[in-house]
Amino acid sequence: MKVMSRKLERNIVKATSIWHFINGLVSIFFYGLDFKRNGEVLLSQAYPELGAGSASLVDNIYVVLSTYGLLMILIGFLNFFFVKNLKDNEISRKWQIWMAVLLVLSVITMDLISILGYSVLVAIYNSKNKSIRKFVLN
Repeated sequence: MKVMSRKLERNIVKATSIWHFINGLVSIFFYGLDFKRNGEVLLSQAYPELGAGSASLVDNIYVVLSTYGLLMILIGFLNFFFVKNLKDNEISRKWQIWMAVLLVLSVITMDLISILGYSVLVAIYNSKNKSIRKFVLN
């Protein structure tokens, strides 16, 4: 029986997960906190008609930035957890769906590094699935 290793897929998922950690931490601590400190001034300069309402808008934007950052960190943790369940010579439909969901999420958020990582991952995973179906499972 031939062994179709999933080592490349595991490494791509780990690299993309590390990117998610970095992206999440930068979103929270760099963009989020900077916008929380300077956002009201920036908004009042850009949109003077907002007036006193800009403080609540800054808080809402900060919540969105922090939620996005936490979501990225959560996805990174989940990927590290799920990659342990990725077995050689097996085709996992759940894994394919998870990667497709993450690819769509990356496209929606325009995270170009994640789009590249998940696109390559989906292509490699599906091509190895064809080989597994043809040579290993038969």
